[in-house]
Amino acid sequence: MECPVLNARWLGILPLILLGCAAPLNTDTVSFKSPAHYANHQQIDGLDIAMIPIDSPDRSKAIFGTDLKTANILPVHLIVENKGTKEFEINAQQIFGVVANGEMTAAYSLGKSAQHVRRSSIGTTAVTGAVVGAVAGAAVGAGLGAAIGHAAGDSGGGAGAGAAIGGATGAATGAGAGLSDAITIQFKKELASLAFEDRVIYPGDIQQGFIYLKWNPYQKIRVKVFDITDNKTYSLAFKTSIMR
Repeated sequence: MECPVLNARWLGILPLILLGCAAPLNTDTVSFKSPAHYANHQQIDGLDIAMIPIDSPDRSKAIFGTDLKTANILPVHLIVENKGTKEFEINAQQIFGVVANGEMTAAYSLGKSAQHVRRSSIGTTAVTGAVVGAVAGAAVGAGLGAAIGHAAGDSGGGAGAGAAIGGATGAATGAGAGLSDAITIQFKKELASLAFEDRVIYPGDIQQGFIYLKWNPYQKIRVKVFDITDNKTYSLAFKTSIMR
């Protein structure tokens, strides 16, 4: 009779489920240069600003662990350096992508961005990975339990107990109820860790972060900058070209 533990070879089939799905979202630290190094940078009273769309799959994967175009999201890297003596504020909700006909699209909120990632194949990968983990836990538990039961003369009972233990362990990894919401929350945390959102840029600061736009062939990115010191508002338009 074949040893029940060897049935674990079936676990080799499970990763095939993941084929065709996008890589998981997993943010990393970001390397960048000062705004003046980028062709479209602009300056206001000592404040240098650059807007860099992340439209390359390689660059997106280096930063986010996956190609966010899969979720129809265009990350835009906003880099600012305050070389002057004034304080400025940038509101992420006042950043818009502008297409050829002048139509503007507002940046996604973090919650909406996370939902789009969750509904894409990036989210499918995360869910499938968690489910595979639960199934693998149950299968391994069954195999070990059966082996113990076999030694004790009760292979069936051992397999059942092992499967129950393994399944419970797998479910604890996130494959139980509420998995979808848990993954969406995790995606939101990942995106938030690199987001620009609302910022005050003080003299001497270098700050950077990402805004998340719907993927479109934008020709400009419009940004509103508020000069806190002089109580002035500036509207800037950064020329851009989306390569895909």
